[in-house]
Amino acid sequence: MLKSCMKGLTLFALDKSLLPALKKFKYYSLISVFLLLIGCGEDSPQTKGTEKESNSTTNVKEDSTELKSTLSSKLGFPEVSVEELDHSQEFFKEQHTTSFSYVPRKNWTSFTASKNGLLTKILLFGKANLIDSPHYGLSMSGFVRENNPDSGPKFGRWSLSRDEIVSQLAAQGLGERESGWLTIRIMGEVPQNIGTRYFLVCDKITENKSWFGEFAFGEANPYEFGSHWLNKEHDLVMRTYVGKTDEQIKALQIDSTQIKANGRDKESLPVPISQSPQETIIVAPPIISPQTPSVTQTEIESPKKPDLMDENKSSSTNNKNEDQNRSQKKSMFDRLFKKNKRD
Repeated sequence: MLKSCMKGLTLFALDKSLLPALKKFKYYSLISVFLLLIGCGEDSPQTKGTEKESNSTTNVKEDSTELKSTLSSKLGFPEVSVEELDHSQEFFKEQHTTSFSYVPRKNWTSFTASKNGLLTKILLFGKANLIDSPHYGLSMSGFVRENNPDSGPKFGRWSLSRDEIVSQLAAQGLGERESGWLTIRIMGEVPQNIGTRYFLVCDKITENKSWFGEFAFGEANPYEFGSHWLNKEHDLVMRTYVGKTDEQIKALQIDSTQIKANGRDKESLPVPISQSPQETIIVAPPIISPQTPSVTQTEIESPKKPDLMDENKSSSTNNKNEDQNRSQKKSMFDRLFKKNKRD
């Protein structure tokens, strides 16, 4: 604005310097006033539009920042009274891992809910990626979609960092390059309805890298109600947990202590089962140690009785011998007696 006025004054001064030459013109004063008004006019439409555009951009950024802060304050961990194991897939292929990207079609894994409630956490089985890798970032984050990983309804937020993985593995007595169970806690309310498929979707990886994590998976479709982006026949080693609020428990008319009792084994996590054929377990034959004959108490207290068969056999033999002797004596007596009688 000031520059425009200065321009007008300059033109006015120029007009006065040319006053002698302009005396011939009758309306030189009107021309001078006209030039002065033009110089002190408003800025050009182009400059005005640029200022409006910059102001609107600033307002959009401020609104976006306020929206993000509002969402982050609202997305706390779900408040549930009980928590139960829902989906579980525990078969894996030895020496094979997969990762998440933030690029569509390479950034999701899916499962189907078999319980109603709120999704509270998801457990993956894996290890920390190499820290000096040129392709792997230090953290990833995302959300949960329903029915479709690209366009389905979006719920909640989640995140997992390499530092969290190392800390969780250390709590299990494992090194950062050893595989163990890794917990991802869900922020916000993510409803779970029986029979509905859900997608854990990654939409951001830090350090402008393309990949994150090394997670175990199973082949040959060990879990038919879900899949991993890598292959429709692949499923991550994964466990999902569903919680219920007090209102949901009252609506079901179930005692909360009963549900808590059913979920007590959630802390004892199983060891995943290898699918590799070379890992077949060969059971060694049992070792049979020589056994000494044992003597029972009855045998110690009462002496062993002779066998009745032997007794009967010996007595029958004796009786037979006696009968033979008698018959011999009788026959001799009969011969003698009959002989004397004849004489």
